[in-house]
Amino acid sequence: MLVLGINTVADACEAALVRDGVVIADHVEPMNQGHDARLAPVVETLMQKAGIAFADLNRVAVVVGPGSFTGVRVGVAFARGLGLSLDIPVVGVTSLEALDQLPQTGHVLGLLAAKRRPPERTWWAQQLAQGRAAGEAFEATAEDIARLAAETGAVSGQVESLPENLPGRSVPAAPRAAAAALFAARLTGDLPAARPVYVREPDATPMRPLMPPAGG
Repeated sequence: MLVLGINTVADACEAALVRDGVVIADHVEPMNQGHDARLAPVVETLMQKAGIAFADLNRVAVVVGPGSFTGVRVGVAFARGLGLSLDIPVVGVTSLEALDQLPQTGHVLGLLAAKRRPPERTWWAQQLAQGRAAGEAFEATAEDIARLAAETGAVSGQVESLPENLPGRSVPAAPRAAAAALFAARLTGDLPAARPVYVREPDATPMRPLMPPAGG
């Protein structure tokens, strides 16, 4: 099983290759914007570095969010197009399922720091069981997380600014293309579709309608 993983939901554009459950190559370019222009070259560089032909791929895994609104759209559109051209499955992996170092056993509350909205600090969160989503991703406050962590018993992800006495295991982590590919390689049966996961509306101001010319 040869899987290409793609991740564009945060401050990097990255791709990774997993063969038979082992990461054989990855390529990462840090960036805050411009994922649309760099994703294809990043994937091409990875494939050349690994000496792998696109025709050899069995699956494509893409991180579908939550995360950067534009980044999510870029990654999902690219992965879908690639999967269609190669006639292979494209697997959608949430940002929380794609956390590196995510425990693969038991129940875990996955966390990622969301964009800060002063005075509040929030996190993307998702209940995970055996390394796979056990519910929809959502936005949570520190108070929400303290309550949910007590119920779940374990926490994994970005826990900055959260109380140090959270119950269970807290591991610094971020979504990774390699983790997404490893996730997709383990799946059997029905595969989760590559659909964007948006937890909140995009941070954008609608355009004001143009005023008609005077006397028009």
